[in-house]
Amino acid sequence: MSDVNRSGSAVGIALPDGGEMGAYLALPPSGKGPGIVLIQEIFGVNSAMRRAADEFAAAGYVVAVPDLFWRLSPGVELGYSEDERTRAFGLMTAFDFGQGVQDLGQTLRWLDGRDETVGGVALLGFCMGGKLAVIAGAANPQVAAVISFYGVKLDDNLEQIRSIGCPLQIHVGDKDSHVPMETVATLGKTVEDIANAELFVYAGAEHAFFNGDRGDVFHPAAAKLAMERTLKVLGDVLD
Repeated sequence: MSDVNRSGSAVGIALPDGGEMGAYLALPPSGKGPGIVLIQEIFGVNSAMRRAADEFAAAGYVVAVPDLFWRLSPGVELGYSEDERTRAFGLMTAFDFGQGVQDLGQTLRWLDGRDETVGGVALLGFCMGGKLAVIAGAANPQVAAVISFYGVKLDDNLEQIRSIGCPLQIHVGDKDSHVPMETVATLGKTVEDIANAELFVYAGAEHAFFNGDRGDVFHPAAAKLAMERTLKVLGDVLD
């Protein structure tokens, strides 16, 4: 992933229950474009998630990254030390996935309704967000595409995968300690029977291989290829 100018700002998304969820909104150079709801890892809307949003904004998309942990720890941004990882896993354990899917549905509607957004909205997520992208994609048929980067425990979501009507991409490394190869094989068999679904496995890539802030696992070649494949499907369905 290349260095790009930070193009985003903090915004608030009003929710039906009267709450307000924070988000990072990144705009493309033109100021307008198709939308992407980018879904966080377990570490919150941190530097890595903002960097990813900026990358996709630089490619022409209006990108919103909602703060899905806002009910647990609003605005939390964690790094990758052992203490921070422990806290991140605690937040994921306490996280209400059903409520999170509702928040994502609201984010989709909010982003699609903005003047800057033209040409549809896709869902794209990493780790926990990769799982949520699949669940929320199945729950929101208006989504133009679903992109899941190393989504965890997707073998629990095969029904949702089969029900997604839009193009679906799943990206995972063959050295991913959080996505066993048995799970990858199950996912491969599942997507074989779905015309618009693709599974890409990256040799030598570990969990979080797309995360440019994680020098221990960042895999430049895999990240570049995954970005190209993602932009290809987004370009095919968003205009």
